This record gives sequence, structure tokens and C-alpha cells, in this order.
Amino acid sequence: MTVQIIGLLNSPPVIFFVFFLIGWLLLVGGQKIAAEGEHSQGKYSHYSCGEDLEAPSFHMNYHEFFRLALLFGILHIVALVIATIPTEFELRILPTVYVISAGIAMYVLLEKNER
Repeated sequence: MTVQIIGLLNSPPVIFFVFFLIGWLLLVGGQKIAAEGEHSQGKYSHYSCGEDLEAPSFHMNYHEFFRLALLFGILHIVALVIATIPTEFELRILPTVYVISAGIAMYVLLEKNER
């Protein structure tokens, strides 16, 4: 019976709920003991070193988004390949060639098309 209770307490949903409850209690407790600050107009705005900056308009079309997604895909595949190389692997030049070729592919993706 106690093994089942311990198994239930070690289940991910129960552990998530316990840590969620701990985080919520820390938030509520922190709000209770925190000093009350003055309300100002810029209190909840982003900090930009005291300058009044306008947010830049950024329009990404489908081609730029695809290029960026492909770049992140290449980065993740390189990280996966490098992380899963066995330690007793003797041909150390192969991962180096792989990283260099991925770097060339990323350079090509980042190159701006002037059409």
C-alpha cells in the first residue's frame, strides 16, 4: 500500500501540482511582503536606458520566415549530431567537416537576396 502511495506521489502530474502550489505561494507571499511602490506612467513599460524609443516595424514575409526556420532546423540537427557522437569515435575529422558544412549552409541562408 505504501509503495503505491509513494509511486503516486512521484508521478509527474502530482509533482507538477506540488511545484505549481509552491510557486503560487511564493508569489502571493512575495506580494504581501513587498514594498508598495509609487504608480507611474512608465512603470510597466519596457526599459530602454531612459530613451523614448519607438518600436521598429518588422514585416517578415513567407520566404524570410522559411529561411529562418531552416536555419534553426540546421542548428538543432548539428547540436543533435554533435551531442550523440560516441566518446570512443576515432574519426574526429567527420564531426568537424559536418560543422563546417553546416556553417556554410547557414551562411548561404543568411545571405541577403538582392532581387
